[in-house]
Amino acid sequence: MCRMTHMIKGANTPVPAVPLRVAVGRQWVPGAPTVSAAALLLDAAGAVRGDADVVFHHRPVHPSAAVRHVGTGEGAGQLAEWLELDLPRVEPDVQRVLIAGSCTDGTFGQVHGLYAQLSTPDGTIVAHYAVTDATAETAFVLGELYRRDGAWRFRAVGQGYESGLAGLAQDVGGAGAVTAVSGPELVVPPASAVSSGSGPAPLAGVAKTDSGAVAPGALSVPGPDAYRADGASLGPGPAGVPATYSTAAASPVPAPAGSVPAYAAGSPADGTSSEAPSWAADFFAFEPRVYRGKGAKTITVDLPFPPNGEPVILEARTEEYNYISVKMPGREDDLFMSDLPDHYGRTLMVPNRKGGPVTLKVRNSGAWQLTVLPLSAALPLDFGTIEGSGREVFVRTGPAAELKVRADDPHKGWFQMHYHWGDTPSDLRRPAKRLVYEWNGRRVREKVALPSGPLLVTIDKSRHRWELTLDPAEQREPSRGAGRIWRR
Repeated sequence: MCRMTHMIKGANTPVPAVPLRVAVGRQWVPGAPTVSAAALLLDAAGAVRGDADVVFHHRPVHPSAAVRHVGTGEGAGQLAEWLELDLPRVEPDVQRVLIAGSCTDGTFGQVHGLYAQLSTPDGTIVAHYAVTDATAETAFVLGELYRRDGAWRFRAVGQGYESGLAGLAQDVGGAGAVTAVSGPELVVPPASAVSSGSGPAPLAGVAKTDSGAVAPGALSVPGPDAYRADGASLGPGPAGVPATYSTAAASPVPAPAGSVPAYAAGSPADGTSSEAPSWAADFFAFEPRVYRGKGAKTITVDLPFPPNGEPVILEARTEEYNYISVKMPGREDDLFMSDLPDHYGRTLMVPNRKGGPVTLKVRNSGAWQLTVLPLSAALPLDFGTIEGSGREVFVRTGPAAELKVRADDPHKGWFQMHYHWGDTPSDLRRPAKRLVYEWNGRRVREKVALPSGPLLVTIDKSRHRWELTLDPAEQREPSRGAGRIWRR
């Protein structure tokens, strides 16, 4: 469905008070600058109230759970970064939500076909604004959602800043906002983060498009039926391909003030939706930790991991060389000891039984970046197709389903998938069942049954490029054996 409103600069239009998907997009042109998208939540004075009111790639969830950065997308020659705004859940103190972008390896005048597009969960496009007058700006407010007479409206702003994020920060709260907004790719690393010089340039990337019809003149952007997840270059140059969060991400549950909430996931055994799923509410919540270096280095993930806590996600990106080794001292199994097909991969990292900080030994011949993410950042595995490469971590929350696995590796490497489930978060420390195992897997062609969620699904070993297609189960739900799945 498509009832698109094409807008000119300064125009405004009403939008439904429902969860909206917002694409900050541009044409895919090799060598063009990368664009990082963010949402800034402003109070009645037009200011952000603190760091948490800036939502972007490295701070992907607002404490209210109303705004999320859910990944990147590609299709029909377009790239887009996706935000999700659950308008009914936006706090009353928040009067406006800015949709912004930044360039750190060029200017917006070098970005081809910049636009913002808003759509509802059923695919209805409610607003589309194409920027046509960008020049030397390095930060840009494309639009804003704002309250008016108890309803929400969207305004096409088109305000650029040649002074970059610092200029934008001054407009949304002065010195306090500079701390929240400024920095490369909107990244504000924690004090404990390991850094090597100025660090790599920001990452950007892609996922596949909706196959539905679009109104004449509309730009085709990723829709709910197919996604892509790959890796990206850490250096400047052509836009890369990072991990993509599905635009159909699981609904989040509120978290205590000042914390990053976990995504909720869950469904009753009959596959109907749950009004208040809560199995992920006990996940250890923290802001992502980013560590950068070059060559061999030992780093400490200085987080207060709880005793017997659930695993977290370790994301690895490399610049020049695909191969990376990441080990936890005293562990027999390596976290990474393989090629990353697209310089990118994600795996589960199980903290120490006693809790507390974790030490990692990293080896790579070039520049690398590790990001430690809460388990709530697992990619939703929804009906449809998702493509990618290497290791990855998914969450499945719906009813029983059939998963079609297609993977190819000319080097005939291992390909392995598991799912994890249990009564408590600590049960996720070990996989519950192996789904696919190919030790000489040049071509993997498998169909496997998934029980109803919530489940974690992992690609544990892979140098492959893969395609996963999830379809409704035709038969009775497969047994998980004895025990119960989380139902709090």
